[in-house]
Amino acid sequence: TEIAKITMAYHLYILGCMKNPQQYWEIPSATSIVFIIQAAKPHVTKKIIYAPLRKYIETMPWFIKNMRPSKLIESEMYFPEQNIRVVPGGADDDAALGEAIIFALIDEVNFMNIIEKSKKAGVSMGRSSKYDQAESIHDTLTTRRASRFLLPGPQVGMIICSSSTRYKGDYTDRLEEHVRRESIRTTFIYSHAQYEVVPQNRFSGDNFNLFIGSDAAMTVRVMEDGEKAIGGKVIEIPVEYKDQFIKNPSKSLRDVVGLSTNAISPFIRQPHKVMECVAKGEEAGLQSFLLEDNVVLAYQGLPLPVKGHFCSNPAKPRYVHIDLSATQNRTGVCMVRFDGMMWVDRIGGEQEALPIVSMEMCMTVEPDHGNEIDIAEIRAWVKMLYTKYGYPIKAVSYDGWSSLESRQAWRKQGMKTGHISVDRSPAPYRQLRDAFYDGRLLMYDQSVLLEELLSLEYDENKGKEGKVDHSAIGSKDAADSLCGAYNLLLTRASSWVMPNGMTNSDMNSDRADLGERFDTNRG
Repeated sequence: TEIAKITMAYHLYILGCMKNPQQYWEIPSATSIVFIIQAAKPHVTKKIIYAPLRKYIETMPWFIKNMRPSKLIESEMYFPEQNIRVVPGGADDDAALGEAIIFALIDEVNFMNIIEKSKKAGVSMGRSSKYDQAESIHDTLTTRRASRFLLPGPQVGMIICSSSTRYKGDYTDRLEEHVRRESIRTTFIYSHAQYEVVPQNRFSGDNFNLFIGSDAAMTVRVMEDGEKAIGGKVIEIPVEYKDQFIKNPSKSLRDVVGLSTNAISPFIRQPHKVMECVAKGEEAGLQSFLLEDNVVLAYQGLPLPVKGHFCSNPAKPRYVHIDLSATQNRTGVCMVRFDGMMWVDRIGGEQEALPIVSMEMCMTVEPDHGNEIDIAEIRAWVKMLYTKYGYPIKAVSYDGWSSLESRQAWRKQGMKTGHISVDRSPAPYRQLRDAFYDGRLLMYDQSVLLEELLSLEYDENKGKEGKVDHSAIGSKDAADSLCGAYNLLLTRASSWVMPNGMTNSDMNSDRADLGERFDTNRG
């Protein structure tokens, strides 16, 4: 932010050296050339950026002599001789309407709003979509500047996007990726860790090692002395930050190093356990039987199984959960297989009898503005799994959205079906997390599903028990389908057999609380 303010002052100086800047760009002399400041919070715009910048300008000798702002206007800096204004604008793209923007500073862009199903978003085919405030402001300012001030030769003015990091894939991450992918030479990227830009005499010179796991797991922890890293990467950080990283490694990684994490308040705090379940699944031969796990409806249609595929072990029951959508989110469908039971040791010597589960299929279908998802086709696609490919599906469940007609249709066909909501209570996701931590849920590497699972956040302030949700820029459609399928298996299976031959009915009579534990619909 400080560099941005100094850069803005320098470009004001360049315009102040010109006899008639409006004439240079062939715009009417009555048109003000505008420097605009926008931020996620109004107080940041005025107190952190505009007020200090104005003080710089009013006390610099060159500006005092050649380019003084009007003292009659406090809300903005107005230079009457050059007809130039420095405006602290609102946090909205409407603030730039009708203005000749030559320079823009958009601060804390990663903290701007992302609103689902917003009327502010571009509307096509009569449907509204996601409104990304940062993207909208940046696109508007870029377009306005290009329409007035692009000429051959050296450029005056620029657009600066500045922010500390929040999530993986936030707006500065997406901008940086775009610049590198398109090899854009007119954009400068400035990104440094906190300890790289402060005076080095603040540090003793001693460092500690911080381990950062793979992009999928994103494990962050302080390493022990002499420990060797396996996978991931290691960075050295001044020892003065060590306590901060021990207390909250993910937050410190964002605040100190400037690297984004999958979630601000992660629900799955041991992501390596999920990756271990993926490794176990691959060792057991689990792999997708679909040509594509994640499809866009308009281009690919519904996923197709590989040629010649069939169910190789039809003796084991399967359970399917469908997370429906029509035009906004993805539809997620997941099928899990019951592989038996195991005793799990708990604190205090207690044991729990819990299932071993394999995820055999998880697919997502993304709609678009011209094609909405046909709910009946999703139902027919799942039916195909057991009529054509031989999967013994014992039950199919749905979330609450528009599922009544589908559940009625399944019942007419003799299929057990029901409603499982994974949003009303965190209990279903806690069951799923327990399965990962116990190593009882084997799965294959499904890219969208893994990204969603490791980006899940827990907000303790939502609802009576808190809520498991996705980040502002994320989704959890595939994760919801897996969570629903696993909890369906817990509530619907009727022929579990323990390693010692005990059936689930014997187990429930001996452990009366087990049935209550499995009844996830009560939440």
